[in-house]
Amino acid sequence: MKQHEELESRIETLLADPAYAGHPLHEALASLFECYREQTRQIERVSRIADRYQDAERDRGLSYAARYQRQLRQVEKIVRISDRYQNMLRDMNQRLHWLSSRDELTGLPNRRHALVRLREELQRLGRSGGQFCLTLADVDHFKSINDGYGHDVGDRVLAAIAHGLSEGVRDYDVCARWGGEEFLLLFPHSSIEEVQSVLGRLRRQVAVQSGELLPAGAAGLTLSFGLTLCRDAAEPLDAILQRADQALYQAKGQGRDCVVIG
Repeated sequence: MKQHEELESRIETLLADPAYAGHPLHEALASLFECYREQTRQIERVSRIADRYQDAERDRGLSYAARYQRQLRQVEKIVRISDRYQNMLRDMNQRLHWLSSRDELTGLPNRRHALVRLREELQRLGRSGGQFCLTLADVDHFKSINDGYGHDVGDRVLAAIAHGLSEGVRDYDVCARWGGEEFLLLFPHSSIEEVQSVLGRLRRQVAVQSGELLPAGAAGLTLSFGLTLCRDAAEPLDAILQRADQALYQAKGQGRDCVVIG
């Protein structure tokens, strides 16, 4: 670069020296030097254009990168919102499913859930054999409780009895509100003798609760039970339930506060 500058300076000095004005090569050198300068100016213009283009492309690339990062952040935000929305929907569906299978007053599984579990138990019986016991329980003289002390007291009695029944059976047993003051108890892999022992304990427990749930002087709380055994997976579910219901009806007819096997 320095040599080029020295050569340009030397040529400019020679062309400007009057001593060489009449030299035969003076005009040719001046023309050639002017062409050289013009070419140099064009190269500089092209270089500047190229530099500006490169700068523009760099800025454009930076702009693309910035827009990409911004769009990526937006997509990530949408994904996070979508995940929260899906989790919320899942929680709501689980909650709705739980509510659809629960009794509002007692918190026990409701009749629909009990029927599902009964059908599942019959299917298990068909696959593996064995037996299960089914019990329908009814709160004795419950109408007199509602009539005499009000529905608020009646509701508290039902909720307390429901809690006692569910706490008094095994984790894999089913304790459900069947309707009104009736409860259904399902005992998989159980014999009549085993279930009779459990029901006796539950009857005594309800009797103890009377003093806590009813005003002084009120008649004690009692339960009647209709109990049946199932070994045949082919037996219709309605027939099994009817046997338990008839046994409960007989328990009512025998003075209540007892267990009848049907």
